Amino acid sequence: MNGLRTDASAPPLHPLAPFERAAFRLMDFLQRRAGGLTEAWLRGVTVSWMTLGSRWMMFPVGLERLRHLRPSDGILLVANHRTFSDLYMLLTLLHRFSELRQPALCPVRADFFYQRPLGVAVNLLVGAGRMFPPFFRDPTRQELNRWGLRRLAEVLRNGHVIVGFHPEGQRNRNPDPYTPLRAQPGVGKLVLEARPVVVPAFIHGLTNHIASDIRDNLRRRRRVVAVFGEPMDLSALCAQGDRMATHKRIADTLLQRIYQLGEEERAFRLRVFGTLEPAGALP
Repeated sequence: MNGLRTDASAPPLHPLAPFERAAFRLMDFLQRRAGGLTEAWLRGVTVSWMTLGSRWMMFPVGLERLRHLRPSDGILLVANHRTFSDLYMLLTLLHRFSELRQPALCPVRADFFYQRPLGVAVNLLVGAGRMFPPFFRDPTRQELNRWGLRRLAEVLRNGHVIVGFHPEGQRNRNPDPYTPLRAQPGVGKLVLEARPVVVPAFIHGLTNHIASDIRDNLRRRRRVVAVFGEPMDLSALCAQGDRMATHKRIADTLLQRIYQLGEEERAFRLRVFGTLEPAGALP
């Protein structure tokens, strides 16, 4: 079953420039009408090269906490955000080491992936168009952002899908990877509307230089630790009503749990490697 097809209303594309509009329509078409093709590309090409390029540097922790989840679930995977590859690497680990191999969507900021030709090419060749829907900073496009959240909520309610989301809303460039940014309320709104299975995760050790990471992997000189947490019960928070304060409380709770897993990740590094540094010879 393709968990990406929806009956959502037409997106309000009138504020977009012609290039943005064309990119949006292409990715939307791929989700609605070409899910089998994009899934074959992701499984046959993207997962294959990401597995080969990361096999010896990845150290997954906590996957046993997800053993009762099913491929038919609608899963919201929430994680910290240090690099562009964080969610894709977490999804690759789920594909390698669990039964959770349902189709995935990873919403992104539109700045690069929908406004620049190179970003569109990366979205297609690496993500098979699954970096969708885009979210815009421009206040004149907030109606389209609200449409995107409704689309994600519908996809999650349909099940058979994993949606990757960063509660911080942007990359965390803090020199200390264990210090979070502020949580953005959009993810709280999504949880409230969709009531998905929420899986928190923390990943650390990747860089934004993919070729360098692959080289370090092949040389056994990088340590990337990914910690998966127990699915979260947010029913008490969701019962507080559909208002901004509730959205923010949910988002804050998610981010707090993610960075608690960060402490688990740090302890694992010290116990297994004796150092917090991601680079260096593997034991």
